[in-house]
Amino acid sequence: MAESFLNRLEQRITALSARNYPVTPFSFEQFLVVLSRLYGLVVGIRGRLFKKRILGSKRLPCYVISIGNIVAGGSGKTPMAIYLAELVKAMGFKPVVVSRGYRGKLESKGGIVGTGDQVLLGPDDAGDEPFMMAGRCSFPVVVGKDRYQAGLAAINAFDPDVIILDDGFQHLKLQRDLNVVLVDAKHPLGNGRLLPAGRLRESPRVIQERGDLIVFTRCDKHSQESTGDMGESILPLIAGKPVFRTCHTSYLSCYKGAGRDSENRGETLERLSGKTALLFSGISDNPGFKTSVENIGVSVKAHLEFRDHHLYKSEDITRIHGIALEKGVEVLITTEKDYARLDKDLAWRLDLAVIGIEIELLGDNMGFKEHIRKGLE
Repeated sequence: MAESFLNRLEQRITALSARNYPVTPFSFEQFLVVLSRLYGLVVGIRGRLFKKRILGSKRLPCYVISIGNIVAGGSGKTPMAIYLAELVKAMGFKPVVVSRGYRGKLESKGGIVGTGDQVLLGPDDAGDEPFMMAGRCSFPVVVGKDRYQAGLAAINAFDPDVIILDDGFQHLKLQRDLNVVLVDAKHPLGNGRLLPAGRLRESPRVIQERGDLIVFTRCDKHSQESTGDMGESILPLIAGKPVFRTCHTSYLSCYKGAGRDSENRGETLERLSGKTALLFSGISDNPGFKTSVENIGVSVKAHLEFRDHHLYKSEDITRIHGIALEKGVEVLITTEKDYARLDKDLAWRLDLAVIGIEIELLGDNMGFKEHIRKGLE
């Protein structure tokens, strides 16, 4: 009963925080606004204490790039961490990605998720996103809530040239050499309110104060417009900063035939075009996932939406199968992040397609690479 109430409360707050809404006296919305002001006061004081060096921060003995944002929810931090790690590796440097390991059992203790050649920890221990990154077997991944200690573990194990912090913009306890700030082009500042009345993690002015390089994500690939519906409000915050544009590109991460254990990773999205499907996802932007699948040419008959980082239970799988069979769909489709949280030994009654997301840089490719390279040389 308590868990159900908290889930409903979370859903209501999430729905409100995604849009502008009137605030009337003695309403639930007013309560959220009061909480957001208290939250903003605490976050502001904390930021000033770090700025005045009353609260201390530590430096790692290697170059550190932080990837983060000021709006809670998905702006593409993990795809950007992957993109940057592989870009740095292609330049001839040795990267390690350090992530908090949110909701993983080793979040507090820390641990090495992958070495770049093999995966050492599962999603329950590492968290879904670090496990997903380690599964690429392209670069080492280390988790830990204390990023400084996790960074030291990464240095001791791999002697990297650069550490990339996944979602590190608010982690002021660790100094960084480059702050890459991601901004969702469609909703740069959410509804303009701080948590929990909105989705802002801190005041937007910190983009100008601490951001070194601004990257707009989810841009329209065929448009030069990058600042979305609230463009005017963010323009003063990025004045004088290097600004780049990216879009999210979908790809078929793997395809599992019904009743089969093997994963086919050599297929393209064309395999899904024209099919009927049931989607299920537990990410921060479930509606965006549906849109991207429909853009592939898939006819979506049902979409089961779960909260971000949802841990799938047997009853969830039963429900997914039941609705899929009722709707008569040809294939089940989920995200790469969701797939990381699923039991790989599950016997799927229908084909399962797993969709991944990659960052595609639009426009000044060379300029972006030079901004990254110059700090490493």
